[in-house]
Amino acid sequence: MKTKYLLFILCIVYSGWASAQRHSLFDKYADQDDVTVINISKAMFKMMGGSFKKSSNAKIEKVDITGIVDKIDNLTILTSDKSGLKEKMYADFSAMIAKDRNYEELMRIKDGKSRVTFNIKKRGTLINELIMLVNDEDDFVIIQIAGSFTLKDVQNITSHVQ
Repeated sequence: MKTKYLLFILCIVYSGWASAQRHSLFDKYADQDDVTVINISKAMFKMMGGSFKKSSNAKIEKVDITGIVDKIDNLTILTSDKSGLKEKMYADFSAMIAKDRNYEELMRIKDGKSRVTFNIKKRGTLINELIMLVNDEDDFVIIQIAGSFTLKDVQNITSHVQ
């Protein structure tokens, strides 16, 4: 019984540590001058909800979120076009995703020097996080959408990416 209790505590500590790692990486880059940061909370989505629903073209960085606005808790975008920094960001976020075994790669696109990856984190049958990495010659963009949505919702989002 003691072993099970200790194992349970270790799992909680590890999951908190992994979450802190992710948030600290976002915070690390969000504080840099050459990084543009956009963070939209659930409250803001609720305020803008009517506008998004009426629009047939609610896109953020070419990602159509019209169908899942009510299901989003938070949306964060980090982007940089500074040489050296964008490559470091891509390497760090790619490593973060690779280390966390809870992420599942949905799609990878390579077109010339452009790279796009979609990764999800699921809880049961629902997806609670979608991370999209875009790295090309001009800039690096990471889009993190947290909430509770289905694979069909993600399919609708990704079908608009060219």
